[in-house]
Amino acid sequence: MSIFKKKKGKERKTSFTKVYMPKKPTVNPVIERKKRKKTIFKKNKTRYRGKVKLSLGLQRGIFALFLIALLLSFLYLAFVFVTRIRQGTSISDMKTENVVGIGDIPSYPNSLFIFKDQMKDEVVARFVSKGNSAYRLPVGTKISDVYEYYNEKLPDLGWTFSISVPIGSETMKNGEYWVKEDKGLRIFSKFNDVWYESISVKDAQEGLAERVKQETERDLLLAKEDLQDLLPDFPWILQVPREYVISYSASQYEDHRQMLLRKLGGEEKIQLIPIDIYNGQALDYFLHKYIEQVNSNNEESKCGITRTELVYTEFTKGIKGKITCSDGIHDIGVLVEPNRGIGYVLDGHPENNPYFETVFSNLQPQEGKKRK
Repeated sequence: MSIFKKKKGKERKTSFTKVYMPKKPTVNPVIERKKRKKTIFKKNKTRYRGKVKLSLGLQRGIFALFLIALLLSFLYLAFVFVTRIRQGTSISDMKTENVVGIGDIPSYPNSLFIFKDQMKDEVVARFVSKGNSAYRLPVGTKISDVYEYYNEKLPDLGWTFSISVPIGSETMKNGEYWVKEDKGLRIFSKFNDVWYESISVKDAQEGLAERVKQETERDLLLAKEDLQDLLPDFPWILQVPREYVISYSASQYEDHRQMLLRKLGGEEKIQLIPIDIYNGQALDYFLHKYIEQVNSNNEESKCGITRTELVYTEFTKGIKGKITCSDGIHDIGVLVEPNRGIGYVLDGHPENNPYFETVFSNLQPQEGKKRK
């Protein structure tokens, strides 16, 4: 409290000057900490900080383990959830697309068409167009699961179960057979996949017994040791059973010979006839030209093409099919002899001669006789 009271009003000017005392400098706390001397307390503090760093690393490790445990728990719950959904949903209730190449048959759920990326290939296109197909099964699926699926689905689509043939049957082809109106179906396992084959009603009822019979006869012919070879100067190589007589004669194409195989005591005969030079034209050209030759040589015997398909042999591609003549149906094939570049026609009569397929598949060109 001031002794003298200040008078209100104007301040009186005095002759004294104001004196300013220097302010005490403020201490920088950062600098001050740096200048402190080391003491036992600081050492203790340093040790304490080291413990904090160790505990942080431990916490991070625990946190990482927690995340891993959380992720594993999530995966387990997801697996249990999916499993329960699958158990609650029957395989037969799953929506699927129709089998490629057949149309009115549903594919097995989650199976994949094997030739999806090869549809432009001529062999695959022919395979599918004839009512055949193949699918890769999901991992862990057995062929018995497939059969059970179709036993439930196909009757509702108008199919009638025909016969089941186990693997190892000596008289029929393995698989399950179905019939619907005028067509048959074979479902079977091959290379651990499921395969589909459109067949006739008769074949579906007999389990392809006729095909097995023909294959057996062909194998018996090949198994015999008493075989004969074609002439060494003939452009083709083939081993022929002694049951067949081999004869050669002049053909209508230049000076090239044709060959005839005739079975002793039977009507079966197979001819191999050179037709024309091959310059990259379609193989049907040689078949059409052969039919023209046959029809012109014998006015009473007229032939016409019934069907053909593209096939592959060990060394080249060819075509195979049927022609209908006045004396019946013939098995027919076209092959190109690559050394001389000549197209040949293989004609077998009567049809379905088991040895015809053997000749067509095993004919090989001679080596060292290049095209002139």
